[in-house]
Amino acid sequence: MARGDGVTVYRSSFFSSLVYGICGVIGIGIIGAVGIGLYGLNMVDRKFDHVLATGSGIIRSLPEVRESLPAVFADAINDRRAPEYREQLDVRANVVPAGPGGTGAQVVVEAVNHGPDIVTLLAIRVNLEDADGRLLQSNSAYIATPLAVEDEWAGPIMSGSTRREALRLWSTHPDVKARVEVCDIRVWEKADSETAVALLPSR
Repeated sequence: MARGDGVTVYRSSFFSSLVYGICGVIGIGIIGAVGIGLYGLNMVDRKFDHVLATGSGIIRSLPEVRESLPAVFADAINDRRAPEYREQLDVRANVVPAGPGGTGAQVVVEAVNHGPDIVTLLAIRVNLEDADGRLLQSNSAYIATPLAVEDEWAGPIMSGSTRREALRLWSTHPDVKARVEVCDIRVWEKADSETAVALLPSR
């Protein structure tokens, strides 16, 4: 009877098994990380398309959203950005002494609307400078707003009107002067007949 070949069995030591296990875990982790990365890139691409679609939907639904607002709000936000209207505005900032009990100087901004339109938004930035032109302090402010809210919003500036606002900018530096920069202008647009009818309150 022929004797078959013997089978030799090698037994791994504890440390060898530990190394194999660690390498296996690392390999699985790398494969998982690659898979998660590819999945993440795919999701980002899908989300970006979704954001674009959502943005387009919002833009298309703006008229419906506007019609659902109360008439006073819908009419107030019926405006447009008008940087060319800057030529119709005379905006200046003057430094005046502080009131009783105050220190330093206060800045008073004056805006005159010489044009035919109603200014619904006038955003400015006031810079306080010394005699050498060094910037001491700066602040942004809204001189005109779509609605007038007590102690909050000044409201729009009508055609031919003058708006004066005292800003909380103070400086004890001598010979301080103020420079004003117009940042944004929006003017009111009269709604057409169809929009005006849609904005009327229902009975």
